[in-house]
Amino acid sequence: MPKRSVLKIILILLLLMSLLIFGVYSYFSFKVEKRFSGRLWSIPSYIFSETVILYTGQKIDVEDLAQMLNTRLYRQVKTRPTCPGEYHIAGSRIDVWFRRFDFPGKLIPSCRVSFYFSNGQLREIRKYDEKTPGVFKKVVYYELEPVELSRYYGTNKESRILVKIDRVPEHLKKAVIAVEDRRFYDHSGVDIVGILRALWVDIRARRVVQGGSTITQQLVKNYFLKPERTLKRKILEAVIAIVLETKYEKDQILEMYLNEIYMGQRGAVEIHGMGEASWYYFGKNVEDLTLAESALLAGMIRGPNYYNPILHPRRAKARRNTVLQIMVSLKMISDVDAQRAAQEPIKVITTLRPLKRAPYYVDTVFHQLKQLYPPEVLEKEGLVVYTTLMPEMQKQAEVSLRTVLQKLEKVHPILKRQLPTKRLQGVVIGIQPKTGAIRFLIGGRDYATSTYNRALLAKRQPGSAIKPFIYYTAIHEGWTLTSWLEDSPYEVSVGNTIWKPKNYDHKFRGRVTLRQALEQSLNVPTVRLAMAVGLNRIIDTLHKFGFTSPMKPLPSLALGAFEVTPIELASAYTVFANEGEKPFIIAIKAVYDSQGRQQQRKHIEWQKVTTPEEAFLITSVLEGVVQRGTARSLSRFGVNFPCAGKTGTTSDYRDSWFVGYTTDLVVLVWIGFDNGDSTHLSGASGALKVWAHLMNHIGQWIHPQPFYPPPHIISRKICATSGALATPNCPETVTEFFIEGTEPTYQCPIHKSRGLIPRFLLNRRR
Repeated sequence: MPKRSVLKIILILLLLMSLLIFGVYSYFSFKVEKRFSGRLWSIPSYIFSETVILYTGQKIDVEDLAQMLNTRLYRQVKTRPTCPGEYHIAGSRIDVWFRRFDFPGKLIPSCRVSFYFSNGQLREIRKYDEKTPGVFKKVVYYELEPVELSRYYGTNKESRILVKIDRVPEHLKKAVIAVEDRRFYDHSGVDIVGILRALWVDIRARRVVQGGSTITQQLVKNYFLKPERTLKRKILEAVIAIVLETKYEKDQILEMYLNEIYMGQRGAVEIHGMGEASWYYFGKNVEDLTLAESALLAGMIRGPNYYNPILHPRRAKARRNTVLQIMVSLKMISDVDAQRAAQEPIKVITTLRPLKRAPYYVDTVFHQLKQLYPPEVLEKEGLVVYTTLMPEMQKQAEVSLRTVLQKLEKVHPILKRQLPTKRLQGVVIGIQPKTGAIRFLIGGRDYATSTYNRALLAKRQPGSAIKPFIYYTAIHEGWTLTSWLEDSPYEVSVGNTIWKPKNYDHKFRGRVTLRQALEQSLNVPTVRLAMAVGLNRIIDTLHKFGFTSPMKPLPSLALGAFEVTPIELASAYTVFANEGEKPFIIAIKAVYDSQGRQQQRKHIEWQKVTTPEEAFLITSVLEGVVQRGTARSLSRFGVNFPCAGKTGTTSDYRDSWFVGYTTDLVVLVWIGFDNGDSTHLSGASGALKVWAHLMNHIGQWIHPQPFYPPPHIISRKICATSGALATPNCPETVTEFFIEGTEPTYQCPIHKSRGLIPRFLLNRRR
């Protein structure tokens, strides 16, 4: 064949080969760009609590702060903290090296802070001044990072915290490169030298000891290819790795690898990436890892579950030390540094982060999120959700409910049930009335036994806890707190039957004022009042206060003989605590996407339900319930701060309620059996005890103030017998509040001059 023809054939073959290479490159280049231009990973949604403000003068002690730090997975050490995530107790002082909290929507820098306590108070806060080394400056407050409550996973249940390469410590990058791809910065995706070296090691050991895959190839395998050992897959792996190296810088590839690598298992959830592994095993941000910890994580890549430091600390330590020696041989670290790191004990987290804190609350948040976002967004796009939950208050609410229920079962054995699903249940809800923020929520005694959220879903009769709304309706219609009601036998027709309401103690008191009737929770006067005001007007009132449950205009309505959910009742009471305005009840404060763009934010919204004056009059009576009425036992339990509340007991003692509030917190407690069995408990002997126990233990988080009367409320001294303005001769007087213009204008005729009581004084006054 002529030379010219041979040359021509060679040129054609070279051209075809070039076209083939170009085609293969273009095809895989398109695939790579398409894959890496979109979302790289499936990232769960993160659910966080509210942050906590610590300030000088606050009523907390050393033990309180230590518990808060433990909740956030800080580690107590014997000397001053040497790295973020540690704290040290020195008598009445706590030194903390706070971690950096850096999630979309919230950044709290890492810093060292000392807290000084005395006599149960936080007396001083000193923050390390980074600009002036060795100097701690006084500050008035410090914002404590939020607590992670839960994550919303997809079907693959991959958990990861993304890290940027510039936040990864050099010793972690070097450790990973040393054991996985020591020529990472020298090859172009495929390392022929590494393959030959690994082959030689394997031949000498007569088993697979080293792999020849580069970091780039491992990344390709995880992203593009099926986990099968075939020649075809190895060729594709090499080709795509070379293409990937032409598209991205080395540090970009390393960053993707560090975020993708599988690092173990937590139940059904897979741990992916060094960011998540650092948190899971050490309770640290990745930038805070020591050399020893970095070497341990790098060593785990070969067998994450086999070298798990929690389950197999000896194996993990041996593997860590091997990695350190490899780094020394590659001159990445000095022999002195390696020896020092090898001497470090393995300090893994012994208390693992719960998969779901405050589970009933989190379920409430998930329910709201599902109404706002499709499942694929919640499962994969890494939304960051900030809630209104106060973790310390939530934890105490859980403790208080559990403690009191156990005591009740011990004192009243009839309440004890053997089957966990049949046990006495409880609900506790705390709402900030000024904002509508749900600070804590418990929907049952034990989430592991029953996930049914009674706080939101259970429909129960409110009993006497509904009475304040009956009396509010009367005040709105022109009655006053000194208007008279008859407490005497009463009959009312209900269809073809006659209903005879009875008081709790089966006694009658004759004439009573509105205040006395509500403070003592008298049934008969309440029914009389409801019939006089009008049942349909009362239903209108209940709807105005936010009740949506069905109700009929029957006389028993006045005694709470209809069903409501606990969240409905708690929400309605916020109107009285918030001077007549009903806030929009929220559990979600704000939502951010993974790029930091704000998606959802709930602004403070109010609905004007009534006037501050009318709301104050009911609050004043409910203060009387606590001081003189059915909730007076609160004083025996140490409740000595300004508060108002109402007990509630239903027919046959099926439900025990107490709804109490201060100027800054409304708390509802319900106790009962799911099947409606009698609890044999009144509101005062059951739910009130949970309320008292809780409020006595969250004093550092609330600041109760007196309920001051609004501008158009006036007070007058009234004769207790006649209800008219008191004279100096009246033997018994009371000070009562009135809306301006409704106060009595005449003096007591009984004690001004002798004589009979005028007939008009015996009738209720409007």
